Amino acid sequence: MTKTAASARSGHSDRDAWANKLELELVLVHSVPHELVNRVLKEVAEAVTETGQPAEELFGPAEEYAAVVATERVDARHRSALDFEGRTPATHFRQGMVAGGIAVLVMAVMGTFSGEELSGASALLLALSTSVFVAVGFAVFPALRAAGRTRTAWLYGAVAGVITAAGICLAAFPAIRHAHSFPFPPFAAAGCGVLLGALGLAIPARVVNRWFSPFEGHRLDDEQWLRRLGKLLYGRHGLPLRTAQQHVAEAREHLAATGRGAQQELGQVEIYAMNLTDGPGRDVQRLRHHFLGALSAMAVFAVLFTLTLLDPDGGSTASWVHLVLFVCSSGMAVALFRKMRAR
Repeated sequence: MTKTAASARSGHSDRDAWANKLELELVLVHSVPHELVNRVLKEVAEAVTETGQPAEELFGPAEEYAAVVATERVDARHRSALDFEGRTPATHFRQGMVAGGIAVLVMAVMGTFSGEELSGASALLLALSTSVFVAVGFAVFPALRAAGRTRTAWLYGAVAGVITAAGICLAAFPAIRHAHSFPFPPFAAAGCGVLLGALGLAIPARVVNRWFSPFEGHRLDDEQWLRRLGKLLYGRHGLPLRTAQQHVAEAREHLAATGRGAQQELGQVEIYAMNLTDGPGRDVQRLRHHFLGALSAMAVFAVLFTLTLLDPDGGSTASWVHLVLFVCSSGMAVALFRKMRAR
């Protein structure tokens, strides 16, 4: 192979790597519509072909160019539906259902090889209660928060917690734990995980968005508009509650001074909330949220690891799994903390 051919192939692979990274950033981080993603990739390919220069020299790093495209070329109505993580309620729900399904599948496999004897009734109760908990925790709760319905999200979380606790308590009763009325091996619980993932992928995004944001884009009276503003700032955009209340108070004072309606004076509430929170603060909120999530995961896996060590009947496999997960979540928390300190 000649040096020229090798150089051309290397340049082509670099361009493909940059384009792939740009596509991932646009789709996964900024939730840019697929039509615009395809148009941007086509424009990049044409510019690189015409000039003969690398894409990174023309457009800069893929992450920064993706942020520019998401800010300048995406319709404001579409961007206003995204939370501080760059996701819509439908994205949270669908990705959460898939992640929750994988979690149930892993737990089912661990239960199968743990060596613990469970009756069919106990295994079924544990599978159903766990599926409810992960579906709400992974999918429903974050989708409701992204829709600005934080109180409803906590209500669903509380109900899921009660259902899960009730299922675990019932499964632990001796009469149920040692009953052999019907066979239901722990591995059969994997079907619940597969069902969760299938539901997340099968339900169209527009249907999910209607479930969680039924009033999105609707005309509201002034009081409804102001209440909705506070919910969006606190839930969708992750502002502290006091800061969100201050913005609502300022908007209320402004409307009182002008004597005009909220929709007429300030526009659509979703777009107004987005404009208030645009900027570097959005990245800080995202890092803070991920850091708190990593800390929560550390606490959960630390408790699980301790319980498996203290349980004389606990399997060694489960304790090692919990230890590995604790170490991974700890590493993620440290990395996120460093990013927060660097800002």
